[in-house]
Order: sequence, then C-alpha cells, then structure tokens
Amino acid sequence: MGTKGVNKKSFAFYEELPYRASPESNKVAIYKRHHTQKHLPLEERSYYIHIPVQGTKGGVRKSLGIANRAEAILKAEEMAFEAKSDLRGGISLVPVPVENLVEKFLLFKKSRVREAWQGKKDMGKKSITQERYILIRGKLNNYFLKFLGRKTDVRSVPDKRWDDWESWRRANNTRPELGNPKAVTIQNEMVMIREIWNWGMKKGLIPAKPYLPFEDEDLVSDDKVSRDTWDANEWNSFKGSLIHWLKKQENKSDEIVWDCFVSYQMLFVLANSGIRVGECMKLKRKDVKFRLLKNAPAKYQEGKLSCLLQIHKSGKTGEREVNAFCGEFVKRVWDKSKYKNNEDFLFCHLDGKPFTTKHFRKYFYQMT
Repeated sequence: MGTKGVNKKSFAFYEELPYRASPESNKVAIYKRHHTQKHLPLEERSYYIHIPVQGTKGGVRKSLGIANRAEAILKAEEMAFEAKSDLRGGISLVPVPVENLVEKFLLFKKSRVREAWQGKKDMGKKSITQERYILIRGKLNNYFLKFLGRKTDVRSVPDKRWDDWESWRRANNTRPELGNPKAVTIQNEMVMIREIWNWGMKKGLIPAKPYLPFEDEDLVSDDKVSRDTWDANEWNSFKGSLIHWLKKQENKSDEIVWDCFVSYQMLFVLANSGIRVGECMKLKRKDVKFRLLKNAPAKYQEGKLSCLLQIHKSGKTGEREVNAFCGEFVKRVWDKSKYKNNEDFLFCHLDGKPFTTKHFRKYFYQMT
C-alpha cells in the first residue's frame, strides 16, 4: 500500500502498481473510496484507477467498474499500456473541453493574421486577414461551441453527432433577421469544422481517425462555391430605385449625405468591376487611371469613361490590375472629394478617413 493509503478519510483501500504512463510519471494506482457506494460492503465496491500524467494536475481518474482486486489489476495494466501508447503518439489523456480546443485553435489562427496592408507574398499563402479571423472566431463561438457544449470532452464526441449539425444550425441561427442560412453558408461552416477537427487531431487533442466530420458530404472550398446572384431583371429593378434612395438622404447631415453619395458610387464600381469590397476600400487616387473608350466593342460604350484600377496586394486574390467600365462613378467621387493627393483614399469620409466594409454594408442594407 502506498503512502496515500494512509489517508483514511478518502481511501478505503489504495494500492500502487508497477506501471507508469511514462518514465517521468508516478506509478499507476487502484483504490476504493469511503464516500461512494456506501450501501455496499467494501469488498463489493468498485475500484478506481489513477494514472498520473507528467505535466498535468491530476492525470486520469476514473471508475473501473470492477470490485475484484485481481481483475482490477489486469484492467489497470491494460489501461496503463494504452496510456503509454497514446502519450507516445502525442494524444492527450486528460479531458479536453471544446472551449479549450477552440481557444488553442484561435491562438493558432491569430498567429497567421497578416497586417492590413500586408499581402500573401509577405506572410505566406496560408496567412489570413483580420476580417477572416473575426469571422472564424464568431462562427466557432456562436455555433460550434453551442452545438457541442463548452465543457464537452472533444475526445468523446461520437461521429454520428455531426449528423445533426445542419438541422441544429438552421434552428439556432443567431441572426434570424437575415433569414434562413443559405446552403453555401452551411457548407463553409462544415469546411471550418473539418479544419479545426483535423488540427485538433494533429495536435493530439483528439484521437486520430482516418476520416473527419461530414465525411459523406462533398464539400468544396470557399472559392469554388457558387453564390446566389441577381438576374438581369432583378438588377435593373434594384439599380433603378437607388436614385430615389439617394435623394431621400439630402436633408440629413453633411456627413451622412456624403457617405450615401460615396456608397452609391461605390456600389456601381463594385458591380462593374467585380473587385471585392475590401479591395475597393483600399483604393487610393494613385491607383486609378482614366481612359476614354474608342473603337469599343459595343456601340453604347463608345466615348464612355473606363478606368484602370491597381488592386493592392493585401486582398484575397493579391495584387493585380482591373480594367473596368466604371469610370464615370469613380470620376464623380474623384472630382467632388476635397482630398486630392496621390496617397489619399478614393472612397473616404468627409474627414479623409477611408470607408470600411462595415460602413459600406450599413448603407447597402439601407439601399436594399
């Protein structure tokens, strides 16, 4: 009997065994407790096992469900061997709450966030933007944690649990005002769950398996998913109503009138160029060159103003040139803005600060 067995308040029986999970760990022990199964005589109470693990506070403690000493020792030997094998494979023996997995994964993702004006060439192809990091963090906190439970041990999540994801996700949308989440949203979240689960297995937080969550789903990466688009009639109807929206803003403050004017032009720049909203926000005056169209392929384009846009390297696609049929909309802001230096932002507020995707989204929702 080991020295801990002297503690009669906790242990009715305590025995150290000649097994260790690792050379640095203390010996494995089996014991019976005073304060459990008190309705049974001592010889009929179940044994517990304690597997000390180096670097952890308490190691592994669990009931063996066995009352016989010889059988408990055999079971303890088997569990000690499995624990040693798992430790050699880098697999955690102690419970890993879902919230701990998320915390560690977000720290990993945070390390890959590049600065606002850095590109993939600076930080590597696997780097992400701050906006992307915020999206991942929100998805994990709002859905992943709630779906599995913050305190749930990730090592014990059954594979069939993921069968309920889509129905649960649709029933627990945190922004019901945006309507039912689209299929592409559900798919992208499945891809993200696969990523965190795969990362957890590589880090030894989750037992390794040959397959990941949603194994039967044919998931494709973000850049290959087809999102909903307007047809020509829907677009024409929408853009025809925008001038009325803009006129309704004329009696508001100078700041709001200007922001609405800029947002209106920006919408048509985006529609006619195909650039991303974040890329549009970073355009400076030096990034724009105007050109009158001559010998245009379409008659209505003849003599119209186009522009060549230099897209900054920090965008998702990286540095590139975009030759777009949106010159007249760019020119309106170009002429009216009081900020005329090359380094001034093209789409800015009255104080010269650049628009953000959040600002544009606010006015876009008003337009729609």
